[in-house]
Amino acid sequence: MNVGRPHTSTSHCTKQQQPPSFFSRRSLLGSAVVTAATASFAQPKPAVAAYLDPNTAPLAVTKRAYLDVQIGDAAPGRIVIGLYGEVLPKTVDNFVKLAESNAYADTLFYRVISGRSIQGGAIGDPVRGRSGKSAFEGGEPFVPDSFNIQHTKAGLVSAVRTADGKADSRFFIQIGDDDGGWADDRYAAFGIVEDGMDLVAKIEKLEVQPPQNGPKVPVKIVKSGVL
Repeated sequence: MNVGRPHTSTSHCTKQQQPPSFFSRRSLLGSAVVTAATASFAQPKPAVAAYLDPNTAPLAVTKRAYLDVQIGDAAPGRIVIGLYGEVLPKTVDNFVKLAESNAYADTLFYRVISGRSIQGGAIGDPVRGRSGKSAFEGGEPFVPDSFNIQHTKAGLVSAVRTADGKADSRFFIQIGDDDGGWADDRYAAFGIVEDGMDLVAKIEKLEVQPPQNGPKVPVKIVKSGVL
């Protein structure tokens, strides 16, 4: 999910057709009754994993990371992110390792979509955000654990997708409580902003430069770590 217009990675706010191999669990769940009625003697199929709605499902925060973010020349503010390590252990491990090694320092929030999301964390390509580096061997992208957490809550932090559906260092923070259907099943939510949504709101309101939608005032992560 590069947010905005796609470059070499898939944009989470670009409305496009799902790839042919992609099946929404909503569709699978909706067809379950028909399948049961018409194929009672068929071999059972693996169950579809249940969605987890952070508004109603208890999602345990296993670790907390922080990003110290500076808008222009202003004093930095802090964003604290609670991480759902029980649900997405590998995705959270990637973020924790990057944060605690201060790998996010000097990267930017390089794309802002008002009312939808702010995106940052492109290690190695901080201005354009066309690629990132994971915490794993060689910085290579990896397959997220799952897409089970629904994007129904402002402040959710999700991994950006590469062109082949993997994740790296890039992430986006959701602005509103409803994803409008573009994020579920496509982007792996792995944490939530517990403190600092006021700073997120300030970033969201910055004037941007199209077509990249990059803030005209630099928004830099000056330090990252784990609490």
